[in-house]
Amino acid sequence: MSKTVLAVLIFAVGMICVTSGCAKRVVSSAKAIKKSETMSTTDQKAVYLVGQAKAFLNSNNYREAIKTSQYVLAGVDRNSKEARAILEKAKQGLSEEADDMMEDVKRSRKAAAK
Repeated sequence: MSKTVLAVLIFAVGMICVTSGCAKRVVSSAKAIKKSETMSTTDQKAVYLVGQAKAFLNSNNYREAIKTSQYVLAGVDRNSKEARAILEKAKQGLSEEADDMMEDVKRSRKAAAK
């Protein structure tokens, strides 16, 4: 099989996977956790949930990333370094969001006082 045919085949399988929902991300930690409960092994659950937590983190959905990574650490894999790293990054992101909101409030108060 030539390299071109192989590349086209891999691309086609990837597109089928994307359009059929293989790469679909859930919208909440609760749904991710519920879906993980259908998986047969702890490793599968941990990999899936860490992947979901990463997706939440990458989309700046810090609360869902925190909930998901905490669930992994509390009940699936207490030693997950990835879940711990996601948890720390999500906490930092949430803290930065709160700081930004406080700055916005301060600016609004100053503008209203003028």
